[in-house]
Amino acid sequence: MTSDRHATPVDPAHLREQYDDAERLRIRIDTHDRFSERDGTFADWALAKIAAGPSMRLLDVGCGPGPYHPALIAAGAAIVALDQSAGMAREVLAQASRLGATVDVARGDAVALPFADASFDRVIACHMMYHVTDQRGAFEEMRRVLAASGRVVLTTNAGSIGGWEELHERAAHALGYEPLPRDDARFTLDDLDLVRGVFPSAEVFVRDDAFLFREAEPAVRYYASGIDDRIRDRPSDGSHHTPLIDAVRREIERIIVRDGVLRIEKSAGCFVAGV
Repeated sequence: MTSDRHATPVDPAHLREQYDDAERLRIRIDTHDRFSERDGTFADWALAKIAAGPSMRLLDVGCGPGPYHPALIAAGAAIVALDQSAGMAREVLAQASRLGATVDVARGDAVALPFADASFDRVIACHMMYHVTDQRGAFEEMRRVLAASGRVVLTTNAGSIGGWEELHERAAHALGYEPLPRDDARFTLDDLDLVRGVFPSAEVFVRDDAFLFREAEPAVRYYASGIDDRIRDRPSDGSHHTPLIDAVRREIERIIVRDGVLRIEKSAGCFVAGV
């Protein structure tokens, strides 16, 4: 069954804007690394679930700039990276070159993987399935290319994460904009039944965490990396950015003065399954 959140359309123009290069994504990754409540990174936690070893063939679907690749290369995995964005493909190749490694990069769609059946020991899709319109079709393709003894790992966010949305909605309404639902609501850790429709053995693992900001600017920078674009009929000239960012900055500063810290929950996790 498709819920309303699964039926929310994917905006291709917004995806191109967000992922034509890695700048906005790097801001988000850096903020997670520097301002998290828990010790260690989500990537390290997820890599333990992926459990890639020497000579394993690993497919990274919707690879982005390849944030997991350095650790996977160090583990001896042979990486094939797939993304629709030419910018992300360039980022992955440049990173591999800096590491003195080889990563095979393909441009393509998650629902039509250009690879042979049972050709990978690991298939990962890290915080990207909410960008896919036909999620079941993508899962079926991942299952097709996964070897019999292989493992698929799908990382995503928890279903209920309120802090950023509350800040954004208050600012948007105050300025006369209509806020849109968060992009990642289309695929969350609540979707175990959806994943089990293709991977019956799937299990869900949750890692609770939160952002802790004791000054406003890093939080504002994170908000401005894409959350401020979640408004209906977004102005093509970008005139919404400054008023929204300024309004959110004032609210964040008010909270930090009052509480000494801005804490925003950001639980995330993954689905892990075999064929």
